[in-house]
Amino acid sequence: MGYKQLRRIHALCRFAVFMVACSVLTLHARTDILDRVLAVVGSDVIMLSDVRTVTTFGLMPDAHNEADVLTQLIDRALILGEVNRFIVPEPGVGVIEARLDDLRSRFPTPEAFLDALAKVGMTETSLARALLKGWRVENYLEQRFGSTVQPTEAELARYYRGRINQYSIGGETQPFDQIRDQVQRDLHGERQRTLIADWIARLNLRVKVTRLDEEG
Repeated sequence: MGYKQLRRIHALCRFAVFMVACSVLTLHARTDILDRVLAVVGSDVIMLSDVRTVTTFGLMPDAHNEADVLTQLIDRALILGEVNRFIVPEPGVGVIEARLDDLRSRFPTPEAFLDALAKVGMTETSLARALLKGWRVENYLEQRFGSTVQPTEAELARYYRGRINQYSIGGETQPFDQIRDQVQRDLHGERQRTLIADWIARLNLRVKVTRLDEEG
């Protein structure tokens, strides 16, 4: 198959994705749930309702606003594209149900939980699927990036000195020897996040990402 034919097929696939997105949007409109497409990641469509589900149930606690949530959902879609290329273990019995129970417990009554689901156009089954996606991403990242080279004592000391205020309580600096393990965890986490961010940036170069929330 020639290069021009491949490009033509890719263009048709992208058009098909947008047509599906429009169909989904029409379906939501018919059920009186205001929704719209916010991003297309390869063949995956991210809707406004997806973002609102995350914010309503606190699924991404480190996201500060809806724009942050969308960015993380785009990253998750990119990661899941990689996860789906491999055979990965499924969560143990009861893992997702336990996460679902935790979400239920954040609401004052079962009715309030069901009302929140209805407002974002979700069911308990679809919310469980979203939780499963989150679990699969966490598990994959831990397997791939959980083990990094352990820092030397000199690197730990340098990291500690560079963030001395971070390790102060009430204006009093905690001695390095007393919090060495915490410093090691912090440095390990920072290095892990950097590796993941670089990897996701490379995925962005391989997969077409169209973000529709940034108008103008």
